[in-house]
Amino acid sequence: MSVRWKRLLGLAVTGLWVWFIFARSARTAEESSAESAMILELLRKLIPFLTDTVLRKLAHFTEYFILGGLLYMDWRIWNRGSVLAVLSLAAGIACVDELIIQANTAGRSGELWDILLDTAGAAAAVGILLLLRRRKERRAHGDGRKEI
Repeated sequence: MSVRWKRLLGLAVTGLWVWFIFARSARTAEESSAESAMILELLRKLIPFLTDTVLRKLAHFTEYFILGGLLYMDWRIWNRGSVLAVLSLAAGIACVDELIIQANTAGRSGELWDILLDTAGAAAAVGILLLLRRRKERRAHGDGRKEI
């Protein structure tokens, strides 16, 4: 696959994921609560102590963990900017999500805590991927240590 197609595919997948996040945030409080209750009922069979609040916070973290991974892959394909730009973009998307979409949706509110949690999810994914890349590069070039 050519670099051009990889770039387009990467942007398309990332765009669809952002759309997914925004679409979920645009649901009313009633719709969101009903969905959470259904998922919570299923997950409590595996994790009996799981609460609605913990489930919702895990959803925030997970959505943005995936977004962080997608943005990192786009960054690697485009080879432009810095990792800080990737994290800034994820934080910007979280701000739009919370302060514009959720804050203007019936029964929902935009929360600073959720923006921080979203950004932490993206940062966790980027951090893990950077560590894996560094490890791969060290193995490919040797780690520089001499054996005695």
